[in-house]
Amino acid sequence: MSSRAEPSSPSLGNLLWLFRPERTEIDVASRPSDGLVVFSVMWGMATMLSAASRYAVLKFEQGVLAGGLTWVALFTSVLLIMNPRKTVMLMLLSGIMIAQYLLRMPVSSNNQTIALFMNLAIFMSLAVQAWSARGAGLDREVPYEQLRVVARAVLAIMYFYGIFHKINTGFLDPAVSCATSLYQPLTRPFGLDDNIVGQYAAIMATFVIEGIAIACLYWKRFFWVGLLLSLPFHYVIPISGFSWYMDFSSLVFALYMLSVPREVASGLYSTGVWLVRRVPHFRAGTSAVLALAVTGCIAGLFVLAEVALLHPGRSYYLIWHSFWLLVWTAFGGVAMLLITRAAVLEVPYQTPVHHARQSWWVYALPTFLFISAASPYLGLKTETSIAMFSNLHTEGGVTNHLLFNKPPYLFDYQANVARVIETNDRELSVSARNPGFALVEHDIAMRLSGDPRMWITYEMNGTVHERVTAETFPGHRPNWLERKLLDFKPVDWDRPKICTH
Repeated sequence: MSSRAEPSSPSLGNLLWLFRPERTEIDVASRPSDGLVVFSVMWGMATMLSAASRYAVLKFEQGVLAGGLTWVALFTSVLLIMNPRKTVMLMLLSGIMIAQYLLRMPVSSNNQTIALFMNLAIFMSLAVQAWSARGAGLDREVPYEQLRVVARAVLAIMYFYGIFHKINTGFLDPAVSCATSLYQPLTRPFGLDDNIVGQYAAIMATFVIEGIAIACLYWKRFFWVGLLLSLPFHYVIPISGFSWYMDFSSLVFALYMLSVPREVASGLYSTGVWLVRRVPHFRAGTSAVLALAVTGCIAGLFVLAEVALLHPGRSYYLIWHSFWLLVWTAFGGVAMLLITRAAVLEVPYQTPVHHARQSWWVYALPTFLFISAASPYLGLKTETSIAMFSNLHTEGGVTNHLLFNKPPYLFDYQANVARVIETNDRELSVSARNPGFALVEHDIAMRLSGDPRMWITYEMNGTVHERVTAETFPGHRPNWLERKLLDFKPVDWDRPKICTH
């Protein structure tokens, strides 16, 4: 084991040491425990932001079980961040999130579905290793390498479909592109939100950044280049306030913690330990994290209280969202800085690539995710296909994707599209006023089965069906598996295709 000189506490005059990578941290020889520790911190934050995004559930509006499980996930995330060395805590949190996801199926959130695959990998890897050890002590090397394979593959799949789904006429049109929807809030303070050059640049930058990110994931020599582009990209997106992007961005940060070269994770761990112990000038690591977190929360609550007093008409959800946006701005900014610094500090990377043969399920999980993400073109679900904010349309046998004349359906779930004419459901009635709004037949069946008092008059394939209820519905009635696995976005026939989630 080589050693490095431990840095002295920085004075006010040389705080720029954070921005000038120097080989000053203690070399801890890239132990697998270090990689899992830094991942656990980021995974805890990603899970916390995911739980916090479910505002209505946390208020128990969707039942005591769902609300209670979400609060348990929230507190377990905090405990994991405070105790990132506790492997059993990581396994427990993954199990809670898996149970929560299964309870809620079908789930329309893409990032929560991606997190499901990672939680399955965490739980399976740690459970199998614990069973193999049987009291002899958990060998963290094995699950660390297994999770590294899964995380890198999940990132690659996410970036691949992040590009592929966006090759459509809607995303390439700055008037409706989701890239424009994210670009405008960020540039409005500078008066550049309507700048057509900036809008096209935002569209092209999406393809460029995600393309470079894929290449650098598996090109170890230039891994740091992908980080320098990807982390700021994902850090800034939530700050636009366009949607609750914070859990997705923190998810990506966490996946990068398993994908980085081993010495980068080790260096980041060393820096984190040094900051916690030396900068606050006391060595109680958990207490330091807790003290900093409490201080940050108090500061955030103070800012939000001021906002609530100055703008009393604002909803509680907006205040809740703003609070967590402040949390992400602080945590994500520090994490981005330290991860980038650790990546540059260790160039060129020397740790050899791990070539041990992995279990079949390590590759099966990413493979299933890849197939699942292709489902819009196969005629299956349109939700949870990593097609978020892509302007993609594949329903009704037509598509705006530039690589297909029509979707190559293997299934017909998207083939039959219904135009809602009249309904007693207030929310659906409002949406149906848009002449471009429609629903696939599966969605009609699901809505009716969820409320026996509900009726819909709709037109499908030239036939009008009057006041159809759950009992009189003439179409295909989804079985249990279809109800749990298939989820569809409302269909939008407007052209150009506007940006939706």
